[in-house]
Amino acid sequence: MIRRDVQLPDGSPCWALISQIEHARISALLASQCRGRFGSAQSSLIRDEALVAIAAHDDGWAEWEQAPQLDAKHDRPLSFMELPVCDATAIWSKSIAVAEEIGPLAAWMVSGHFIRLLEHSEHAQYDPLTRSWLAEIRPRREAWFARWQAIDPEVRDMAIANEALQWLWAFDEASLWFCCSAPVVGEAPRVGGGFETAGRGTALEMRFAGVGASAASHDPRGQATVTPWRFDDGCIDVEVESLIVPAGRYETPRDLLAAGKPLSLRWRLMPPTALA
Repeated sequence: MIRRDVQLPDGSPCWALISQIEHARISALLASQCRGRFGSAQSSLIRDEALVAIAAHDDGWAEWEQAPQLDAKHDRPLSFMELPVCDATAIWSKSIAVAEEIGPLAAWMVSGHFIRLLEHSEHAQYDPLTRSWLAEIRPRREAWFARWQAIDPEVRDMAIANEALQWLWAFDEASLWFCCSAPVVGEAPRVGGGFETAGRGTALEMRFAGVGASAASHDPRGQATVTPWRFDDGCIDVEVESLIVPAGRYETPRDLLAAGKPLSLRWRLMPPTALA
């Protein structure tokens, strides 16, 4: 679950709680409109499996989000970045199991995504449970790649698999920017949250930025742009479903969820030329 600090019009503090499954849906929405590889007849099936994998890469969160854990020390619901390693890896394993039902490329992509998260975590990499989880997943990942490549070895090589994984990374990061920090209407850009580089170091690298839409515009959408523009359409409407919960102490997950009201966070993503 994503926990985003927001304020009501009267200034009272709240949390916007966003499902990881909703975040993954936004990742797939953006990826589905991206130009680039996988357009040929030979690779269109690869594109289809990659997009479904992106959409489903956080499906393992479904059960947890029905009763999200509460952080008694800080009086708030735990975010996806605050879970103990044992809980995170259990959720990731469920996501990988869903991906395996989609196909071997999907399982290879989703497991690679979570391996990357662990490898970039200084705290988690020294945890014995982390090492055990990686030791289990890595050989399975090799087997998934072999099964996928065996279907058509002339087309299905490591380069195209890696590009599919880069799509998952890049659009996961783009979606997280919208969900976590892209300014909504009437909200000033957050410190460190006014822009986001997604897919850094890959062929998909993009720089997203909020462009400071005013509440006086009567447009319920925030405005954002990305450089370079890698999408087929002239603009993309991004709408994230959230649950707005007053900040406070809650005794149970049921109490937390019952206190919330649904709210859509909306943006219009435009190419830089549309702002000139």
